[in-house]
Amino acid sequence: MICVLTCVEPCKTYEIHRNREEKLLQLRLRLRKCKFLYHYWIDPQFGFMSARIQTWFPFSIQVCMNGREWLAHRMDEAGMDYQRYDNSFPLDR
Repeated sequence: MICVLTCVEPCKTYEIHRNREEKLLQLRLRLRKCKFLYHYWIDPQFGFMSARIQTWFPFSIQVCMNGREWLAHRMDEAGMDYQRYDNSFPLDR
């Protein structure tokens, strides 16, 4: 784990609405503000990763990983020769 940051942002969530005509409770989608947790860590297999977690229902989660870091690990395991520049694999021409 590198760190966890929090931030208040707009989010889509539900509110309970009472429909008096049909005598039902309904869920309505509504734009609100809620707290998000941003987790950052370095995974031994996938490298740098992050997750964005919404702390209010419906608790959406976004997980991001660096695919190039994972690819570099796989090419190292396979013994492949490659050139790496920053966060890319340029082709030799």
